[in-house]
Amino acid sequence: MRKLLISVTTLAVVALAAPASAVPPQHFTATPPPNIVEDQGQACGFPVRWTIELTVKGTNFFDQDGNIVRQQAHIKEDNTITNLDTGLTLREGPDSFMQTIHFNEDGSISHIVATGLAVNVEGHNLKDVGRVVWLPGTNEIVFSAGQHGARELLEFGTFQDVLGFFCDALS
Repeated sequence: MRKLLISVTTLAVVALAAPASAVPPQHFTATPPPNIVEDQGQACGFPVRWTIELTVKGTNFFDQDGNIVRQQAHIKEDNTITNLDTGLTLREGPDSFMQTIHFNEDGSISHIVATGLAVNVEGHNLKDVGRVVWLPGTNEIVFSAGQHGARELLEFGTFQDVLGFFCDALS
């Protein structure tokens, strides 16, 4: 009987001392409304519209305290780019890439990693493809492998700065 009591007590102590298990990953899907990026001719000398339509399937990962540590999202896009003077519209896509957001302990974003095809203009050699790592806020690229003309225009800028990537195809 004494051995059974010690065993039960030992199990209770071990159970209390065991680390808390991590919060299970949370899966999500999203289809946000189209994002329209447009200028009045600043990038190309004629007004350009980039209509970005995407779907996202992702997973949020948490530590044992329930704090988000990473978000992994498979992003698929089927977009268009338009010369608003001539009406010429080209398909930009299909694009497919994995985007991973890494979080600091305080919940702020540490860095973002994208791997895959982020820009693809059919019939033109306009692609943004490979792996790129950038910092939030400034979009500063800290690592790049592959062809990243569009992302390089986004560095320290905005999506409107990327419109210049499409000028030749829309001329």
